[in-house]
Amino acid sequence: MDALLYLLSLGFSGSDLTRALILVLLGSLFVSSRFLPWKMTLLLLAADQLWPFYSMVRDGAGASVVVDTLIGYADHWQDNIVGLLVRWGGFYVFVRGMYSVRRKLHNALPEGKKAGSMSY
Repeated sequence: MDALLYLLSLGFSGSDLTRALILVLLGSLFVSSRFLPWKMTLLLLAADQLWPFYSMVRDGAGASVVVDTLIGYADHWQDNIVGLLVRWGGFYVFVRGMYSVRRKLHNALPEGKKAGSMSY
């Protein structure tokens, strides 16, 4: 059990959990039968990994600092692979769950009503 908690803490720490939840909630809105959850999860993981670099640029870090950080990240990707896999799995579970909830809500409408129709 301790090993599982350690792996989960690698993927989701306290400071970036809010960012992950925001990405998942917004990303799950765009999942459909044509755009599967695993594809959205890959996009969310890419956005999640690029977010810190965007923040560095936005906050005024120099180009050399951002490039050095990117190079350091690329050099040590083997060290981060377990965390990325755990994070991808967590994103997938969240996106799939939100997509299922959304589908159940849309299918639970009363007879004669369609999603998005407004009748007064």
